[in-house]
Parts: sequence; structure tokens; C-alpha cells
Amino acid sequence: MRLQTLAAGVLAAALVLPAAQTVAHASTASDAPTRAATVKPRSNAWEKQVLKLTNDRRRAHGVRPLKAGRCPDHFAETWTRHMARTHDFEHQSLTPFFKRCDGISTAGENIAYGYQTPRALVSAWMHSAGHRANILNRHFHRIGVSGWRATNGVTYATQDFVG
Repeated sequence: MRLQTLAAGVLAAALVLPAAQTVAHASTASDAPTRAATVKPRSNAWEKQVLKLTNDRRRAHGVRPLKAGRCPDHFAETWTRHMARTHDFEHQSLTPFFKRCDGISTAGENIAYGYQTPRALVSAWMHSAGHRANILNRHFHRIGVSGWRATNGVTYATQDFVG
């Protein structure tokens, strides 16, 4: 996992996991049931714009565009909502991707918070080596994108990639 400060007070991370590896997931207090904060999903248009900008970057680097996928979308949606509710900012285990998403050999994830527009979000990811590597990874073919706004107004975002 790579951690990098992308903007004042904003931390983002990138993780790529081949099928042969596993990631240990330590139980934390945030894994316990919490009072569900009211969070709001970003609009479908917001998420589609993140996908469009991601694919624009891939095309500009000679990489085939990603297609939205139901399985990675499920993981992105669930995890982003969790981060917005709990204000936790960490990667989920990618091991379940290999059990639930048919026919994949690799998976990766980009997460971020604090970016209000798709353009600012994708730009920040492209200026971070680990995130950029995920976006431009030729082995990824499908993607899930999710954005949720926490009660304090901060947007949390996830890109989950599978190949």
C-alpha cells in the first residue's frame, strides 16, 4: 500500500493486489456496529464523470477504456458509504473480490476524500504514482466508482478495479 498526501490535510492511498496475494485485515473499533450517520450518495452523473475522466486518461496513454462492472461497483459503493459514515479512511480487503467477482486475476483500489469535483479527484489520483498506476494498469478491464458525502460535507470516493 502506498500513502501520499495529495492536498492540505487530504490523504489518499492506492493498492493493487494480484490474485495470488492476500491482504491481512486487522479488526478495529470501526469494524464494530456504529450509529449510522446520515450520508448521501453523490449523483450518478458525478460517478459517470469520474469514469469518463478516468477513461480519457487511459485513452491518452494508449490504454483501452474500462467498462463499468456490477461486481466492482458493489464493492466500491459499499466501502465508500462505510468510509463516509465512520470517517475511516483505509482500504478494504480485496480478497473477497476473488471470491465474488467471476474470472478475475487481479484487483486494485483507489480511495480519496475531500475532493468535491470529479476533475479535481481524477487529477489528484493522476498526480500520485500509485493511483496513476491503477488507472493506467493494462490488466484492469472493469471498474466500480462510488462517491458519498458525509454529514460534515466531505466527499469520500472509491475506484475498484478488476482484471
